[in-house]
Amino acid sequence: MSDSTASLTRFRATIEYDGTSFHGSQLQPGVRTVQREVEEALGNLFDRPVRIDLAGRTDAGVHATAQEIAFGAPRAWSPEEAARALGATFPDDIAVRNVQAAGPDFHPRFDAEARRYRYAVVEGGRSRPLLRHRCWRPRWPLDLDALAGLAAVIPGERPFERFARSGQPERGTRCRVHRAAWLFDSPPFLFFEIVADRFLHHMVRYLVGTSVEIAAGRRPRADFERLLAGEAGTRAVFPAPPEGLYLTGVRYEKRWNAGPGIPWLPDSAPRERQ
Repeated sequence: MSDSTASLTRFRATIEYDGTSFHGSQLQPGVRTVQREVEEALGNLFDRPVRIDLAGRTDAGVHATAQEIAFGAPRAWSPEEAARALGATFPDDIAVRNVQAAGPDFHPRFDAEARRYRYAVVEGGRSRPLLRHRCWRPRWPLDLDALAGLAAVIPGERPFERFARSGQPERGTRCRVHRAAWLFDSPPFLFFEIVADRFLHHMVRYLVGTSVEIAAGRRPRADFERLLAGEAGTRAVFPAPPEGLYLTGVRYEKRWNAGPGIPWLPDSAPRERQ
């Protein structure tokens, strides 16, 4: 949505945040959210109320390394000045990666071509308390070949309502998944990466949770195919916990706003399992 006030210019910014202490990204009354913190920081800088637009919603406990936002700024401010000021103003669990000028009608959600998520899993072994808010540690041995095989059948365009907590009647349940893969080259870390034009509520977490159940031998593989086919009477049992999920990129005009990695986890160049 463009800013109509003549004294404002449109900026866009890429931000990252630790979602542990947030009740999600979008504004909600009476609770701490990413949008509330960012809008308060911008309002203090510009000495006026500021409303931001976001590229996508993240739930409570979910992190982002590359959330895209847009907002109106007084014309006296440059993107570089805004980036420096935000870096000094944001709380410790939000950081700004860059700020740049945007077109007056740029909208980070509606102009996005695709979004990329990465989910972090630690295989078995001893407890890792320092990672408890950064990844999921299932307590079962996992069949890595099974995980790879499940990811291979996800890409394509279809309804994903069986992998969603709730529907979006106004937009339907069809999503076009461009890529889905498990990355295994950073043991004991496993990473599920998925790129799609849009995502339903809890969709990535249900895909991961169901895949892990099957790879642990707790559910038959045929259930996954039934869920993908939207077969009546089938449901994903539980979503993977939110702390392992990261929004790692949004694509505009065929360019991602950030690379796919998670800076604080050792996944600089993982490869897909063949």
